[in-house]
Amino acid sequence: MRILIITFLSFLNFGNTNDFHEAVSATFNVVERGHVLMLEIDFDTFNFLKLDASKSIKVTKDDFSTYLNKTSSWKFDGEKITPQVLTIKSENHHTKVICFLAKSRKNIKKVEIKNEFLLNVETHSNIVELDINETFKDFRMYKDRKEIVVNYN
Repeated sequence: MRILIITFLSFLNFGNTNDFHEAVSATFNVVERGHVLMLEIDFDTFNFLKLDASKSIKVTKDDFSTYLNKTSSWKFDGEKITPQVLTIKSENHHTKVICFLAKSRKNIKKVEIKNEFLLNVETHSNIVELDINETFKDFRMYKDRKEIVVNYN
């Protein structure tokens, strides 16, 4: 009987959790696709919408572009690049955004990123993945690490 009660209580506890993630994060993947550099962003939809960054009850291109450009900056070899939002797909509580960054560049020497996207959400981290120059590097950015400089030598 004791095992049955413990099992029942375990199911009740599991069923009451609204957060399926242990960590709150967004992923920013910079990747070369053919002749272009793309930025693919995955994040929790609810965290974005509760910021009042969107005038709608869903994530729109205009609102997302404004927020992304306000909270991040991207430089490749000293040239500032402004991501251009191409598509937004939301499913359940996740949103994926695809952005055009630039025409493909060979032998990128330096990448500078400032990223404060959703950092006002408690314990939020941004995972930046760079898949360029045939090299993969990833970095965790958070409230105490908002800027990174990556050198490729």
